[in-house]
Amino acid sequence: MPLEQNSADYSVLNYLQLPVIVFSANEHSEVFKNESFQLVEQHYLHASNNPTNKRLAQLITSKLLENDTDKLEVEINNGSYRHIFRFTANVVGEHVIVEGEDITELKRNQFLFNRTNTLLEDYSKQMFELAHTDQLTNVPNRRALFSKFSQLQSNHKQFSCTVSLIDLDHFKRFNDSFGHDFGDQVLVTFAKHVKESIDDTCYFARLGGEEFCLIQINSKDTVCFANTEKLLQTTKTIKLMTPNNSNIGMSFSAGVAVYGKDGISLDELLNNADKALYFAKENGRSRVVKFEGA
Repeated sequence: MPLEQNSADYSVLNYLQLPVIVFSANEHSEVFKNESFQLVEQHYLHASNNPTNKRLAQLITSKLLENDTDKLEVEINNGSYRHIFRFTANVVGEHVIVEGEDITELKRNQFLFNRTNTLLEDYSKQMFELAHTDQLTNVPNRRALFSKFSQLQSNHKQFSCTVSLIDLDHFKRFNDSFGHDFGDQVLVTFAKHVKESIDDTCYFARLGGEEFCLIQINSKDTVCFANTEKLLQTTKTIKLMTPNNSNIGMSFSAGVAVYGKDGISLDELLNNADKALYFAKENGRSRVVKFEGA
């Protein structure tokens, strides 16, 4: 029906449960507000989140002057009544009709949806970390190592690296002589030592058992080999207290393969590093050996 200046013509709006207020388009003065709007305004006037005691109609008027009414959301919280309304304005002839929509449930559902998404994202990250971390030593595991190697190959055009396959010497004796708990302590101590000894150009992971892998990225082969040698020497200085209160040391054997020269896939590099590692073990252990191809 056409809208006129006479407020009596707007009485039909009282049948609406939505709060509605009508302003003159030019002066922005109130022409009519229905009963639902008056009820909402009464709650808003006494709401704890309305410290200025500003009437809802005044707030809407100021937003109309800013041409920003379509973005107006009002929370009404006075202890017994808590709702959120979104007000939108439509120009009809010489009038502006502002209609409020109760979006309390929408906001609540949005919050629950966002909260659920956040929890799912956190859970997904935790599951990813669990799947890519060795639970004993808290270093990356075999799955993480292969993923990281693939990522490094993709992200570096001039990618180069050395792969050192490291095996702790006489580890079975630790378990047999002092128990598996002590063996676990040896693994944890070694992993912690390596993490403290390397920088951001290295990636260290546990492959399983007493076997670890150290990737050194974009450094000269001679430097990488010297770094692994230095790591061996510092590892030899570690002393562990055994269950029978004696001190015992540790060492490792390592085989080193060079990216490009000894292979370009991680499987190939590990396979060749393992051949060098076997040679190191057969020749007295506690040494670092480079792979020498046929």
